[in-house]
Parts: sequence; C-alpha cells; structure tokens
Amino acid sequence: MSDHHHTPQPPVQMLQMISGFWVSNCIYNAAKLNIADHLADGPKSIEHLAKKTHSNGPALYRLLRALAGSGIFTENENGDFANTPLSETLREGVKGSMKAFVKAQLGDHFKAWGNLHHSLKTGGIAFDDAIGTSVWKYYESHPADGLNFMQAMSDLSAEAIAAVIPAYDFAQFKHIIDIGGGNGALLIAVLKAAPHARGVVFDEEYVVKKTQTILIENDLAGRANVEAGNFFNHVPADADAYLMKQILHDWNDLQAITILTNICKVLKKNSKLLIMEAVIPEGNTPHPGKYLDINMMAMTGGKERTEKEFTELLSYSGLKLSRVVHTHSPLFSILEVVKA
Repeated sequence: MSDHHHTPQPPVQMLQMISGFWVSNCIYNAAKLNIADHLADGPKSIEHLAKKTHSNGPALYRLLRALAGSGIFTENENGDFANTPLSETLREGVKGSMKAFVKAQLGDHFKAWGNLHHSLKTGGIAFDDAIGTSVWKYYESHPADGLNFMQAMSDLSAEAIAAVIPAYDFAQFKHIIDIGGGNGALLIAVLKAAPHARGVVFDEEYVVKKTQTILIENDLAGRANVEAGNFFNHVPADADAYLMKQILHDWNDLQAITILTNICKVLKKNSKLLIMEAVIPEGNTPHPGKYLDINMMAMTGGKERTEKEFTELLSYSGLKLSRVVHTHSPLFSILEVVKA
C-alpha cells in the first residue's frame, strides 16, 4: 500500500501554510476577549460568553467553533464551550500561559510583519517604518502594551529557565551578574542552583526598581541586589559569571559588539560569559530560530545567529567561544565565552 493519498498535494499544503494567520488571528481574538479565563471554572453557553465579553453571539459562536476544530476549546452536546489543554494556555497567570505573547505578536508586532517588505527592500526595521518610532520608544508611550510585552517575556522566561538550569553547572560560581536581567527570574533560578553564590540584576533604572521587590519576595535580600545602568555604556565589574539571556538577538552586529566589548573590559581571566540564545544550524535544517530571526529583523533590526556568526562577533570584541552547551529547547543553547 502506498501512502501517496495521505500526504496532501503541494497546493493544499501551501494553502494550509498561507492561511496560518487565520488561526493565529482567531487565537488572538479569543485571548483579547478573555474566553479561556471565563471558562476557567467549567463549560459555559455561548449566550453567557457573549454577554460577559460584550460580543455578538452568532459571531462569537463561529469563532469558537473554528478554534474547537483545532483543539483550542471544545463544544459539548449542549452547545456549551469548555477549555482544553491548548486553550488553558490562553488563561491569565497560569503556568505556561501564552496569553500575553499572543497579544503582543498579533497586536503591536503585527504591523511590523505586515510591513516586512520594508526590511527586505532596505535592510531597515519594518516596525520603525510602520509605526514611526522604535519598539522600545513605542512601549514607553504605550505603557499597557509595554507591560503586556514584559509579561510575555517573563512567561517565555519560564521555558528558558527550565531548559538552561539542568544543562549547566552554575554551582561553580560565587558572584553572578545577569546583564539585562529584567524581572530577575533567571537570576533567582540560577541562585537556587548555586546556593553559595550572590548575584546582581543589571538593567535599566525603570526595570530594576520593580526587580528589587521581587528579589526580596524570593528571600534573596541577602544574596541578590540590583544595579541600574545601560549596557551600551558599561557593565558592572568583579563577577566570575555574566549571564545574557536573549539580549544579543535584539541588536545588530555593531550594537552587539559594543555590548560584548563592554563585557570584555570587565571580564577577568577565569571568569565566564554565558550567552543563552538560539544557535541557528547551517543548511536546510528546520529550526524555530529561523523564523524568530525574521521577527527580530522586522521588530528591532536584531538577528538570530549561527555558531560561526557568534564566533566572529566575539573575536571582534576580544572574546572567544570555549564551548556550546545545547539544551532540550532549540531556542536556548548556552554559549560559554572567555577572554581571548
């Protein structure tokens, strides 16, 4: 028996790929309407959901019917809708929540993807061209979107932490600085894995004000603190480990070299810099980082890099790659870096 009739013809496969954004837009609208949150305590009728979300009943039914066909929500024999493991990820504040991420991707990031042509023609940043300002400036003037984006990043941070903590021996370090460490989630996890170490979260002033409180809530008042600053100007000295999780991919090569050179200035002979990012494989290997790379191109002018590209950046900055530790997630490898 041949299985040629199981594999869709190329036009059918291509149609599925092209219409992928239909599905993502439906997910986005379900997230914006908080449907999964309304279903947290059990099945609800479409009338109930429409009333709760100030929506048109028949239109909402059509949205949820489509999503239920993809395993996102389920419709029972009474016509009530309930959550599934997939729709549970659209709830606020649950472990593994993707709600903030879908709201960022299909909200403020969507215009950049719609303007991808600009990046391809000019090498410029699609977001800046579409919106008239950089994404960082946009978030300063749209604080609700900015907070949502920070939430999306900290939700994804949990995935990163689950990948990197078991993959590397952090207990060898005594003084750890997390560069661009945000809300401190990575440092908190690392300090649990390295009980004799103390740590610093280094980030912008407006970020670390909140982080200080989070460190105290995690009983790390004696072992961890914050330092405000900008890594384009300087980074703090005297650590035996510097962490950088998904920082370099926000920036182009020249900007990345500036950051790395600042680290090189303070890196001691036996200290290590640990860069946690996707390492893009060569050739036709499928890898989620290859599309994340397009997102960075459109949003910030940054990029995902191959091992060869990392090696070049490091050598320009007075550093060298000592080894790459792969984790169970393709989006997070640990590049162990030392002074050249």
